[in-house]
Amino acid sequence: MHIQRNVRVMAFIASLICAQHIVLAAESDWSAKADLQALYGSYSGALSRKSIASGGLILSADYLELGGFALGSSYTKLAFRNGTTDINQQSYYASLHYNLYLDVLPGPITLRLDGHAINNNDTSGNTDNVRVVAPQLSFLNYNKTFYADFGYAYSIYQNNLKIHQFTPTLGFGFNDSADWVRLRGYVIAPSNALRAQNKSSTSALEAQWTHWFAPDAWHKLNNIKISGLVGERIYAVDNDAATVYNLTDVQRGSVSLALQWKLTQAVSLMLMAGNENYLNNTTADSYNNRYGYLNLSSQW
Repeated sequence: MHIQRNVRVMAFIASLICAQHIVLAAESDWSAKADLQALYGSYSGALSRKSIASGGLILSADYLELGGFALGSSYTKLAFRNGTTDINQQSYYASLHYNLYLDVLPGPITLRLDGHAINNNDTSGNTDNVRVVAPQLSFLNYNKTFYADFGYAYSIYQNNLKIHQFTPTLGFGFNDSADWVRLRGYVIAPSNALRAQNKSSTSALEAQWTHWFAPDAWHKLNNIKISGLVGERIYAVDNDAATVYNLTDVQRGSVSLALQWKLTQAVSLMLMAGNENYLNNTTADSYNNRYGYLNLSSQW
């Protein structure tokens, strides 16, 4: 039933892409992008978790340099050991952004608002019927050498739990913008520690380095990205990945490597591999999630 519903959702989004493609072909002021995503992870050392698999599609469009929107949907299956019922989850995503240009600033200020809706068959109800609102204020200078943002996310869970998340971010470009370093902090405050692995707050720091290659790079390799996370976070909202970590225990660090190829002028392929560390404080279950991720992107 969940798979059939997911197929219907994907078909609906695909029809939106086709309709949008026709409109944008006639309106050159618009540009659009479609991202097809897939992920598979295997849990090592976990007492109950076995694997996680997900697939999704995000459609985004921008009007000139003024603003735009994004719509997406994804399906996730979390498999357990020892006969525990698997969790089948459907997620929906929407985002709006608008760019403000002020003469006193050397770049635009971007106002962004994201929304997430998540439903699954979790019998406890703890991870089902999740709703998230996430505004963000950001700035990027015209030379693309400095970036800053401040994000906030308010997540509502069933069974008496609300999450406040703050994400200050700084980014710096150098080497003629061929290299980019970004630092993002996560400060997360659950309203009910009993529903958050006895955590009244968590904090983490994410560091990311990206290097862009020349157009004639090896096999059309466009960029390489290395990311790492230190500290702890729970029930995190990742605005870049359009992901809500509603199914996780306490995340205690991660590392990943991503390669992106420019297959054509309009089509890109990203492959990523990573490892995430988790801890369930209630059961003292410490484990890893080793995953692979694929993103196929098309622009027009």
